[in-house]
Amino acid sequence: MKTIIVCLLVWILVLSAGSFSMVYSQEADSITKTDKSEKIYLQTIRQDFIDHRENISLIHEIGMNIVARIDSLFAELRADTSNTDLVRGIMVTRQYDRAILAYRDILNGRYVSDPELKMMIARHAALFEEYADAKREWDNQWDITARPYIYKHGLFSDPGMHRTGEQDKSYTLYRDPEFRTVLWDRRMFAFDVTYITPVLLESADAIIGRIDELLTD
Repeated sequence: MKTIIVCLLVWILVLSAGSFSMVYSQEADSITKTDKSEKIYLQTIRQDFIDHRENISLIHEIGMNIVARIDSLFAELRADTSNTDLVRGIMVTRQYDRAILAYRDILNGRYVSDPELKMMIARHAALFEEYADAKREWDNQWDITARPYIYKHGLFSDPGMHRTGEQDKSYTLYRDPEFRTVLWDRRMFAFDVTYITPVLLESADAIIGRIDELLTD
């Protein structure tokens, strides 16, 4: 009788050990799969933020070019004071690529486990969305108020039509007070973009750096 009981106990222990091994193996396998999935997410997020950074840098360069052109005109440092060359250099309006905002709700998912990275991405998305909305308003104002004036008096006007009565050879639209006001608005919008750029780039660089640390670990 005792022998039978002992055998049953041994059998139960063997089954328990086997079951435990299976559970442990499943959990370990699950953890491995989760790590692989997260690595894929991290690599994708990293590339998206690199593209995002390049877009910010491009718009920054456009803004810097506009500021430099208009400042040189106001300081009377431009040799080409005819309106055509100047206007063509300040007409570009490019919106931010807002694809990065897909990550603004990253805290609600389990795609990334690192809490520091989650907070960094959430803060960056909120900050960028605010700046992107502001830039859209600036560009819209430029399109509504300044573009019609420039198309009428800048790109397509003839020197003989200039209201200051200057001779054709000295035709310079920039002497028109209204046109100078339009240029100043454009300059300030472009400067605002260049002013906020360093903050966005610093934040994006920090996120890319944090992802690199996680991928290395």
